[in-house]
Amino acid sequence: MFKARIRMEILRELVEVISTLVSEVKLSVSKDGIDVKAVDPSHVAMLVLKLNKGAFEEFTGEPTEIGIDVEKLKEVLRLSKPGDVLDLQFDGGKNRLVLKVGKLTRHMAIVDPAGITDPKVPNVSPPGLAVVKMDDLRQGIRGSESISDHVTLTLEPESFTMHSEGETDRVDLSLPKAALSKLEVKEPVKSMYPLDFFSSMVKSITTSPEVTLHLGNEYPLKIEFTVADGKGEGRFLLAPRVEED
Repeated sequence: MFKARIRMEILRELVEVISTLVSEVKLSVSKDGIDVKAVDPSHVAMLVLKLNKGAFEEFTGEPTEIGIDVEKLKEVLRLSKPGDVLDLQFDGGKNRLVLKVGKLTRHMAIVDPAGITDPKVPNVSPPGLAVVKMDDLRQGIRGSESISDHVTLTLEPESFTMHSEGETDRVDLSLPKAALSKLEVKEPVKSMYPLDFFSSMVKSITTSPEVTLHLGNEYPLKIEFTVADGKGEGRFLLAPRVEED
């Protein structure tokens, strides 16, 4: 059983994050909330997301899995307006998710959850950590997008650097320790990542004022962030690009 009421802004926030990687997703419902695990088709990036029941206006959930076409959720959101509260109910007998917004009711056929990839989340613990303001990251990405298709992130005991280099130009975003909410690294570490994925991930995080980056030498990047006014949390994992000698 699954029945809930959720603010339009929170549902839109979740859909933005999820649609960064996949067009179909499995919602794992429990009495405590909803969990999502998703991996992109190329297996370069992964999302792990948890929305606590406190993020909902009302929530009743029993263990069940619901496969969702993300584009259909976007269609419903386009029919809503700021301040709207959406009613969601899973009709297991008809395999439909029923959504109500205002006077409109949408009966949505679900996707067979058995056909959706259920990725195994790796235990990744890079040695470096930095808490970076989203405005700074977005500026660095905007500067990099016309230069290269990859970005190199570096942590040093006194700074964080984002570096992109093309055939003729380069751009560097350098943030001293004083500009970071937190910086923990014993010795310099760096890794290169595909800029398209990194950019999409950062741009999809719309309400968290800062993110925690976990970084190591040729480690997967772990990006931790909050959703739903702190009543949910997410993390992206992004595989590194191996630098050519």
